[in-house]
Amino acid sequence: MQIHDARAGYGWLSIALHWAAAIAVVMLWFVGNQMTAEDTLPEEAAMLLKVHTSVAVAVYLLLLYRVFRRLQIGFPARSAGQKDALLRTARVVHFVLLFSILVMLFTGPMQVWLAGDAIALFDFGEIAGPFTANENAAAFFNAAHVAFAKVLFVVFLIHVAGAMRQILFSEGETANRMLVATEGEFPDEGKADA
Repeated sequence: MQIHDARAGYGWLSIALHWAAAIAVVMLWFVGNQMTAEDTLPEEAAMLLKVHTSVAVAVYLLLLYRVFRRLQIGFPARSAGQKDALLRTARVVHFVLLFSILVMLFTGPMQVWLAGDAIALFDFGEIAGPFTANENAAAFFNAAHVAFAKVLFVVFLIHVAGAMRQILFSEGETANRMLVATEGEFPDEGKADA
């Protein structure tokens, strides 16, 4: 069983981290979006905020590990026959996804703590902030969190569209790497791309 990435593709650890992070990010985005919707009642928004922050705390280290692991080990080499333009586009999309997740992980807690609030952790308690309240800083981090949530959603859609394009109009070799661990190397490629 291929646990770690090979030059030719992803190992089971990367595949598991990819799908766990994808599920967590999509869930957090939808809960956050509903929480801030105009037609959401204040009581419902408060309950959704607790769900959003609790889930975010629960998956925080997983997401952080996912981002830094990918940045540290890089990406497997291109698939056989993958065009340069598509590879470059995929890399930009991946890096924007990773950067957006990092921004969300930083701005989320900062906006809560700088507003003078604690971060809810289900019904187990709260994580008090290490900072004194600062309304202007809280507003800045809130605006950044909202803006990068939109960036993350758009880039996520581009990522999914690219995977669907691969599956529907190509042999899907690149997209299939995220479904089954790949062993071995492609004969015409060098080391893994960063």
